[in-house]
Amino acid sequence: MIDYIYLVLIVCLICFIIFIINLSYEYRIKEGFTLSPELSKINPIDIDLINYNDQKFANNYTNFLIDTQNKQTLKNNIINLELLDKSAENLENAKYIDKLSKGIKSTPEIFPVDKLISTIKSKYNSQYLSTFANDYTKYGVLVNDKCLTVNGLCKDEFCVQPCQNTLYSSDSQKFSTKRIYNANDAAVVMNTTVNKINTNNVYPFNIFTSAVNNNCLTIGNEGLTVEKCNLNNIKQQWEISPDENICLLK
Repeated sequence: MIDYIYLVLIVCLICFIIFIINLSYEYRIKEGFTLSPELSKINPIDIDLINYNDQKFANNYTNFLIDTQNKQTLKNNIINLELLDKSAENLENAKYIDKLSKGIKSTPEIFPVDKLISTIKSKYNSQYLSTFANDYTKYGVLVNDKCLTVNGLCKDEFCVQPCQNTLYSSDSQKFSTKRIYNANDAAVVMNTTVNKINTNNVYPFNIFTSAVNNNCLTIGNEGLTVEKCNLNNIKQQWEISPDENICLLK
């Protein structure tokens, strides 16, 4: 009888263990989560730390990419600005060269309208000559305290003679002047086309033409002459000043 009771107890114990195992299995299936043997060994705190480090690395990498992109964009912008400045500078230089090729000075020098010309300076050799107003439109040219004379009492085409006084005045010592601002002005004086005007001319300048034969005041290494006007010739180009010149051309 006692053996029978032990047997029943053993059977009951086995059934209870099977019930507990079955109940545990159903719980795991219901929750849908089973830890792998490796993860089951990791502390929950360690899992949180791993997740935090992964997120921190991802954020740092994203920030690195954004920072790199911003630096490259800034560098490209600086290069573009430099190219823009260089292009603007080249454009201004191109405009200036175009004006020079057309004989146009950006800001032509303006001679005082209420002043008479007292000194002229050769653009060829920087020699100075003094002038005086014969009247309001024509000038006399002084050389060694005498006046440059065209024809008149000269044996040659021109010479130097005492300046005429107010009682006697002829055109032989009178020179008209004209301001040449660009190649167009030069072409009109020479009665030619602009493309035949010397592109090396530096404007503005003045020319002085004889009232006798309309030839131009010219200076060279051998001295002062009066020759046919050729505005491509720098020897006929003069700078003007209202200031008196103390030293006269010898």
